[in-house]
Amino acid sequence: MDTVSLIQLGLNFFELLACVTGFVYWRKINKSYWKWFPVYLGVIVMIELTGKLLMNVYDDREANLTLYNYFGIPIQFLFFFWLFYKFFETEKLTRWPIAGLAIYLACWVAERFFLVATRTWFMSFSYTVGNIILLVLIILFFIKFINSNEILKYKQSMMFWVSLGLLSFYLGTFPYYALRNTLLGNYKQLVNVYAYISFGLDYLMYIFFTIAFIWGRPK
Repeated sequence: MDTVSLIQLGLNFFELLACVTGFVYWRKINKSYWKWFPVYLGVIVMIELTGKLLMNVYDDREANLTLYNYFGIPIQFLFFFWLFYKFFETEKLTRWPIAGLAIYLACWVAERFFLVATRTWFMSFSYTVGNIILLVLIILFFIKFINSNEILKYKQSMMFWVSLGLLSFYLGTFPYYALRNTLLGNYKQLVNVYAYISFGLDYLMYIFFTIAFIWGRPK
């Protein structure tokens, strides 16, 4: 097994770890909207395993790209937009996740039907827009969090740990995925280096998700 395969396997381990931890602490979260978080993580694990099956067994790169471009990536943004909506539900900030969802879906449809000639294999336009929207929601959360009494009990805030994980990955990998098509065509060596960094940040994100289940308390 080569180095890349080992690193990918490590990522699957941390994804599964976060998912299993969520179900271990199910009794703590099953009466709140957080009960859908381990379910979501389970879906992510299934997508990853399906992707490996398509690539390693059937050698079907096209089907693998379709899986991620049309399901694997969109479901991540849609879920976290929903999660922020639920967190902001009793406040005026709810319009931000709703607006973000509408913008992201519009960009995804536009890229799918009208910008086909501008992309190669990765739908970077809609991903970039989704990334920016998610970062805005994370910033709004931290502004609210810092200016509230919740910061005194940050360890028990599930959204704090989740947002910290999202911030580390989506901010850290923003240049990599936003420019991935361009980098792949012109700077392959840089892509390889940044890919390892991306995996490391992905590990960190799922570790924070795991901590959220262990230390956090549902709002």
